[in-house]
Amino acid sequence: MEGRMVNHNIILIKTFFEKKLPHFLLLSENSYSMFWEINFGNNDLKIKVSGDIGGFSISIFIENGEYSLWQYDRSVVNAMKTNDKNIMYQLEILKKFITEVSENSQI
Repeated sequence: MEGRMVNHNIILIKTFFEKKLPHFLLLSENSYSMFWEINFGNNDLKIKVSGDIGGFSISIFIENGEYSLWQYDRSVVNAMKTNDKNIMYQLEILKKFITEVSENSQI
C-alpha cells in the first residue's frame, strides 16, 4: 500500500511538471519504503519535492541558497499533509513563484 502511494505522488508531481512547467528537466527521483524525493532543474533554479506518507515539502535552490516554498507563501504551511489536494496546491504556488521569478530574471 505505501509503495503505491509513494509511486502515485511521484507520478502526480512528474505529470504536473510535464504539463505546466515543461522547461524543467527531471534530474532524479528516489523512493524507499514510504519516503520519496523528486528533483527538477532549469539553469540555476533547482526544485526538490520530498516527503513521506505523512507530510511533504518543496525546496527551491537559487544560486547557492536553499529556500522553502513557505518562505514565499506561508499558506503552504496549512497544506503539508501528503495528499493529492495539498500536493497540487503547493505545486500551483510553486508555479506562481517560478512565473514571478522568470518575469524578473533570466531563469
